[in-house]
Amino acid sequence: MSLQINDRLLWPGGKKKALTLSYDDGISQDRRLLKLLNEQGVKCTFNLNSGLLGMEGRVSAGKKEVSHNKIGKEEIVSLYAGHEIASHGRFHTSLTGMDSARCVQEILPCRQELEEITGQPLTGYAYAFGAFDDTIISALKSCGIVYARTIEATHRFDIPSDFFRWNPTCHHDDENLSGLVKEFLSDDKYFSFYSPAKLFFLWGHSYEFDQNDNWEHMEGFIKETAGREDVYYATNAEICQYVEAYRRLVFSADSSMVYNPSCITLWLGGTFTEETLEVKPGAIVKLQEPVDM
Repeated sequence: MSLQINDRLLWPGGKKKALTLSYDDGISQDRRLLKLLNEQGVKCTFNLNSGLLGMEGRVSAGKKEVSHNKIGKEEIVSLYAGHEIASHGRFHTSLTGMDSARCVQEILPCRQELEEITGQPLTGYAYAFGAFDDTIISALKSCGIVYARTIEATHRFDIPSDFFRWNPTCHHDDENLSGLVKEFLSDDKYFSFYSPAKLFFLWGHSYEFDQNDNWEHMEGFIKETAGREDVYYATNAEICQYVEAYRRLVFSADSSMVYNPSCITLWLGGTFTEETLEVKPGAIVKLQEPVDM
């Protein structure tokens, strides 16, 4: 016998699937990617280097050489409208092994300069080259950053326990992508002690589609995962904000009721029930009865 309390996180509307994307460098190929995303209503976080805006260049990284031209300052607000802009370091410098002061010099000006352009607070980050350590994380926190994305694939759909070590599900060129999409879209129960809700987190660089001549690869992914009523489409920041609001919930000692002190409407459920519970801001709500499994 085991009583399972129905206090687990579900996505808005009681959905059990969420999709979020993260693309780096703020480059000209983002224009084509954004056209695909906007046509299908899929949200993405774009990570920009404030000190490199408008610069032109080339990139090969062991593959076919293609353009790596940075989007100019004057185009950022209109181009990325409806999506999230986050920091990627002022000059895309690897900060591993640096002291706190030098880390802050790469992190804080990037945030400030991007905020001046967008006119809104920006609290997300993606590690340049995926490199990070405890000193970098401490510097991020001191600069007001609340989450940071790595490049280490989990091949799972778990909600992160630490948003400063936020590992994506996979890169868009991952050989397991097709199987992961099928598993994500499936209505089979997802086993996780934390939550039955799935989170698919895809990342990459849009110039890689030019390098590999596989734009149709991304077109297929977006069309397959977009437009579904059972999926919550969100930016990285929206995912982080929702999960942190859930973690602020106050439960009674006997697990019979819950108080939501945040300004975000939250949804709760359980692994072994299809019932959902809406908990509005400031509300105290009685939880569903536990399930005997």
